[in-house]
Amino acid sequence: MRILIVDDERTIRETLREILEDEGYEVFTEEVGSRVVEKIEELHPAVVILDLFLPGTSGMEILEELRSKGLTGKVAVIVLSGHGTVESAVKAMKLGAFDFLEKPVKYEELLSTVEAAVNAVSGKTTLSSVEAYAQLPLRKARENFERDYILKVLEKFDGDLKKAAQFMEIDISNLYRKLNKYGLSKD
Repeated sequence: MRILIVDDERTIRETLREILEDEGYEVFTEEVGSRVVEKIEELHPAVVILDLFLPGTSGMEILEELRSKGLTGKVAVIVLSGHGTVESAVKAMKLGAFDFLEKPVKYEELLSTVEAAVNAVSGKTTLSSVEAYAQLPLRKARENFERDYILKVLEKFDGDLKKAAQFMEIDISNLYRKLNKYGLSKD
């Protein structure tokens, strides 16, 4: 299975490459945003790990172009950001991102997300997210599930924190605490 890593930081590209190659994936890298869509069309990767802040073209612009070309259904895009906000996570998901991860990404979280993305693209009908969570200790699985759930609910309500908190049946101050806990600032 092919994976394209797009990040302008060489150490991040190389670290992710080593981890994923050790898991048996065929890994390619790119550092310049303006070449990404062309590279995706050339390589046909199953998964793209995409940084939001790139020279040339931003990760959001790349997502918009992939969506306009109908490619988001053919490739699973995992967005990485060191400066994630609720708004950027919701926007990325609306544009077709498979998932949104915070840098520095944890080893287990990366592998479980990539596995779920590969399963989604390959059309496996297993409960891949449950299987991915089952590879983690219970506390970590709960945290990952809660984070994924919050992102999906925020996407559903277009980032409206008040509506999301009401839907989740929690106090909005509790939602703010959870957003801070998972590195998704309110700004």
